[in-house]
Amino acid sequence: MSFTKRKWHFENRNNFQQALKTNAWFLLNASPVNTFAPQPATVRGHAVHLGEDPKGETFLYTNGRSVIIRNIKDPFVAAEYTQHSAPATVARYAPSGFYIASGDERGNIRIWDTINSENILKTETRALSGRVNDIAWDGESKRIIVVGEGKDKFAHAFLFDTASSVGDMGGHSKIINAVSMRATRPFKAVTASDDMSVNFYPGVPFKFEKSLTEHSRFVQCVRYSPNGDYFVSAGMDAKLFLYDGKTGNLISELTGDKNGHTGGIFSISWNREGTQLVSCSSDTTVKIWDIASKTVVNTFNVGETSGLVENQQVGCLWQGEYIISLSLNGDINYFEKSSTTPVRVVKGHQKAITALTTVPSTKTFYTGSYDGQVHAWSLENGKPAHHKVTGSGHSNQVKALYADATGKIVSIGLDDTLRTIDNSTKTFTCNSSFGVSDESVGTNGAPASVAAQNGIVVLATLTGSISVTKNGELLASLSVDWVPTVVAINTTSTLIAVGDEV
Repeated sequence: MSFTKRKWHFENRNNFQQALKTNAWFLLNASPVNTFAPQPATVRGHAVHLGEDPKGETFLYTNGRSVIIRNIKDPFVAAEYTQHSAPATVARYAPSGFYIASGDERGNIRIWDTINSENILKTETRALSGRVNDIAWDGESKRIIVVGEGKDKFAHAFLFDTASSVGDMGGHSKIINAVSMRATRPFKAVTASDDMSVNFYPGVPFKFEKSLTEHSRFVQCVRYSPNGDYFVSAGMDAKLFLYDGKTGNLISELTGDKNGHTGGIFSISWNREGTQLVSCSSDTTVKIWDIASKTVVNTFNVGETSGLVENQQVGCLWQGEYIISLSLNGDINYFEKSSTTPVRVVKGHQKAITALTTVPSTKTFYTGSYDGQVHAWSLENGKPAHHKVTGSGHSNQVKALYADATGKIVSIGLDDTLRTIDNSTKTFTCNSSFGVSDESVGTNGAPASVAAQNGIVVLATLTGSISVTKNGELLASLSVDWVPTVVAINTTSTLIAVGDEV
C-alpha cells in the first residue's frame, strides 16, 4: 500500500462561504438538550465549601471560571454561570434564594440574580487582594462576609447592594479558610484560619472580640447551627470543638467516644434541625455526629480501598434528606443515614476536555481530558447516562479519540500510547484487530491525531510522521515537513485525509 497525495482546493469560493454561513446559522440557532456538568475542582490539602440551596433543590460549586448550579436530586440537570474573569473558588446562595455571591482567585465578588436565566449582575466588588476561600450571608440576605487570602486583610464585611463596609474583621495573622454568620439577631460571625485559631466577632458592625485557640493545627472550617445556638470548628488536628453561639465560649470537644476521625477534617455541615452534623476527612471517611450526646452516629467509608489519596473527603453538605461528600478526585458521593458506603457516586471530568468522538448510529459520545481520563455519555431511554471508562488508561492528556463505523474506539495520549476502548463494557481493553494485543502500543513520538476503520489505524505525530497499520502490521508510512494536526478515514477505508495547522 502506498500514499497517493492530493491537495484539495475549493474551486467555488462562493459555495464554500455559503457552507460556512449555513453551519454558523445552525450553531447560533441550536438549543442545548443537556448540560453534562464538570465535577468540582479540588486541590490536595484544601477544603471545598459546597453551597447550600435554601429551597433544597440544587447545590453550588466551582470549576475553572464557572459556577455550577447542580440539581441535588438529579445531578444530570445543571446550569452554569460563566462571568468570572478568573478561576472561581466558592459560591453561596443568599438565604432568600434570590441571589448568589461567588468569588474567585483574584478576590473579586460577583452577586447575581438567580431568578432569570440571564443571571443579571447586582453588585461586583474586589473584596480581597487574593483568593476568596469562603463567603457567608447574614439571615436577612443583606450583609456578606468574604474571607481568604490578601496582602492587607484576610476578611471583608459589606452590604450586598452597595458594597459599603459593615465592620472591621481583623485579628488573624494568616489566611482565613472559612466563615459563618449567626442567622438570627443578635448577629455574630466566626472565622477559621491557618493561624490555628477561630475568631469571634459580634455585630453589626462586626468587631473582633476574642480568639479561640483550642486547635493545634490549621482550622479548615467553622459553621453555625441553623438556629444559632451553637457553632462547631474543624481542623487538620482531626478535632471538632463545640461552642456557644451567642457568647463564643467553648462547650466541649466532640470526641466521638474514640470513633472520631483519624485524619484532618476539611468540612462540616449541619442538618436543618441543628441536632446533628456531618464531617468529612482526609482519612477517607464521612461521619454523622449527634450534638446532644457528642457521639458519632454513623461512619461512611468512601472508596473500595480505604486510605487512597484520591478518596480523601474534602467537602460535604447536608441538605434536607440528602447527605453528600466530595472526594479529592472529584467524585460526588451520596449517602443514606443508615448506610455505611455511598449509595450513589456521580463521576465526571475535573480537568479541561481535550478530545471528543461520537459513536456512529448511537446516542453515545466519548470525551477525554487533560488528566488522561475518558468518560462515556449517552441518552438511555431518553435519559442522560454516564460511565467512566475503567482499566489501564492514559497517564497524561488524551490527545484524540476516534470511533469507527462498528463502534470500536481508539484513543491516543501524550503518554505516547495508543489504546482501545470496548464500547459495550466501557473499559480499556486489548483489541487485536487494531493491533493492540497488550494494554497499549507506542506511537513512536508525540501523537497528534488518530483515525480508525475496519481494523485500519491512521496515526499522525507532531514530528511529521503519518502511518497506516492493519492488525498491527505497517501498511504505509509518510514523513512530511509540516505538522499534521488531524486525520480522518472514510468508511470503506479507501481515502485518508490529513490536515495541518496552516
